[in-house]
Amino acid sequence: MRTLDDSEFDEPTALPGWRVREVAAHLVTLDKATVLGANLLVVFASMARIERWNERQVPKWANRPVPELLIGLDRWGRRLAGLYRAIPEPLYGVRVPTYLGRAPLGMLMWSRAYDEWVHRQDIRRSLGMPDEEVDLVPAAEYVLTAIGIDALPTLRGRSGRIVLSLEDLPLPAWRFDLGAGQSGPEEPGEPADARISVSAPAFVMAAAGRGSFDALLADGRVSIEGDEAVGREFLRVVRIL
Repeated sequence: MRTLDDSEFDEPTALPGWRVREVAAHLVTLDKATVLGANLLVVFASMARIERWNERQVPKWANRPVPELLIGLDRWGRRLAGLYRAIPEPLYGVRVPTYLGRAPLGMLMWSRAYDEWVHRQDIRRSLGMPDEEVDLVPAAEYVLTAIGIDALPTLRGRSGRIVLSLEDLPLPAWRFDLGAGQSGPEEPGEPADARISVSAPAFVMAAAGRGSFDALLADGRVSIEGDEAVGREFLRVVRIL
């Protein structure tokens, strides 16, 4: 963000009521609250409660001078990274309530990388720039893992195996077994009822609610081989906010 002109911080994004400076303020206030423990009452709550908390925090920073926003991003981002490094590794696997459902504590920490990548693209899109692939791998792998926690339970009672491949990323194809409620990297030779292939940046942004999978299917950035109905049903429940 240091390469942006001050005037570009006032450009509106696709997020209702948020300019570039609100996006920056969101990242600052989230990092600061996490480091200071000020969001402990909401971090394990529902997404609706987290979003209400965000809306109260963002105005505290949004209209500050651009240099102060940039300093805040750097200062609190570094402190957050230090906090994460200090957490004993065994705690990362402890299952806790999250906005996805019960999940390892590490998923909450991992979500910060996803959140930042998505918001960087919000900014780039508002300025007429293409989506980037820098830091995309951890964001994409987070989404694939989160789908297994958040989306698969909504398809309980369905049957079918889906394999999802993200184009041009050094990640294995990911399988989702609707009947067993299990997911993970595809094993060689595993059968699949539907195979979905999609541009990785477009997939992550659609999962984050920026656009839709129906639109990606219509313009050819998503393809489904095999049982198209089960593939479309699966994509309809993928929403990782």
